[in-house]
Amino acid sequence: MTTPATAAPNAANAPFPHLLAPLDLGFTTLKNRVIMGSMHTGLEDGRKHFAAMAAYFAERARGGVGLIVTGGFSPNIAGWTKPFAGMLASTGAAKRHQEVTRAVHAEGGKIALQILHSGRYGYHPLCVAPSRIQSPISPFTPFELSAGGVERQIRAFVRCAVLARQAG
Repeated sequence: MTTPATAAPNAANAPFPHLLAPLDLGFTTLKNRVIMGSMHTGLEDGRKHFAAMAAYFAERARGGVGLIVTGGFSPNIAGWTKPFAGMLASTGAAKRHQEVTRAVHAEGGKIALQILHSGRYGYHPLCVAPSRIQSPISPFTPFELSAGGVERQIRAFVRCAVLARQAG
């Protein structure tokens, strides 16, 4: 007699029957629905860390993660989390990111870049926000964005997204 504890697993009866099934997004297909959410590892903050970041994310792809979301990268200096934090704002930076994307793709995974603008939470004197209200966690008062400043931030996000796509 077979009991529930000894029965062979059945995907249809599993709590998440579609978790390991491919997912067609229209423009790409994920091998499964396992997603590694964005978390800041510190590897984003410096050119010398790209090889380590590539190895870190490739290991997760090798382990079966279908989609990896990187830690946050700023679209411009005004959006930095701290001075010299990770930023994707040039074609040179996009080329450096290819080391990471190639490593993940070689392991059968997909990767997406989190675009992160820190706004008033930026820990640097060049931060910007909709108002000059200072964050309780930063000693810096942000510069208030004008309508033109908001448009510049939007263009920076668009450029960052285009560069992320170019990076793979």
